[in-house]
Amino acid sequence: MRESGLTEPGDVAPGGLSADEIGERRDTAARRMVRRAAPDRPPRSEETDPSAPGLALVVVAPRDGLGAYAPDPLPAEDWMACGVPHLYAGVVEATGVVGPLVLPGGTACASCLEAGRSARDPARSLLLAQWRSGRRRTVPPACDIALATTVAGLAACHALSFLDGDLPGSAGARWEVTLPGVRWRSERITPHPECPCGASGVNRGKRVPGGDDGRRTPAESKGNHASGIPAAHETMSG
Repeated sequence: MRESGLTEPGDVAPGGLSADEIGERRDTAARRMVRRAAPDRPPRSEETDPSAPGLALVVVAPRDGLGAYAPDPLPAEDWMACGVPHLYAGVVEATGVVGPLVLPGGTACASCLEAGRSARDPARSLLLAQWRSGRRRTVPPACDIALATTVAGLAACHALSFLDGDLPGSAGARWEVTLPGVRWRSERITPHPECPCGASGVNRGKRVPGGDDGRRTPAESKGNHASGIPAAHETMSG
C-alpha cells in the first residue's frame, strides 16, 4: 500500500475505511482494513528478508481518476524495467475504468495506450498536458460511491484471476462504464510499434528509455509474462 495524507470523510465507504478512521494516516488505515479482510495472511517481508519474492502485481488506483483514465507512463517506468505486472483502475467524474492489465513486454502499456489515442486525436496530448498541469485540487473530486464500489469489485476480480494463474479480460484491454447507463464496454489496446516496451515485437532487445546501463526491454528480461497465460502468483496483502 502506497498512499499519503490523512483519512478524510470522502474516503469512508461500505466495505472500506470507516468513519472511526477519519484523521488517521490513510496508508495505515488501509493496511488495517486489509488485515481485517485477510487475517490469516502474514505481512510481506521483503524489507527484512532480501530473499522474499517481489511483487506479483501492482494495482494502480490513483485518487485523481485522471491517472487511471489516462495513465501517466512515468510512474510505471520502474515496473516496466523490472517486469512487474500492473493493473490500472479508477473513477473520473461519472466514468469508471478497469485496465489495462500490463504484462511488461507482453501486452500494451500506458505509453502504448497514449500513443494510440494521440495518433487518432492529435490534440489529445495538448489537452492532457493542460489537465495534468492544472492546479492541484485541495478537495477530492466528487465520486459516486456505487460506481466506485463497482469498479473496485471488478478490479479485484481481475487481479485475483491473474494471481490465480488466469489471463483476465483486462490484459491488453480496458473496461469502461459510465453513469447513468451503466453499460460496460471494452476497448482492445494494441501495442504501439514505436513504444520501447517491446509488446509489439518491433523494439524487442532495444534499450529502455534512459537506460544507459545496457538494460534490455522487459520483454527480453521477463519473458515469462510476455507469452501465454501466466503461472499462478502469490497474492500480496498489506
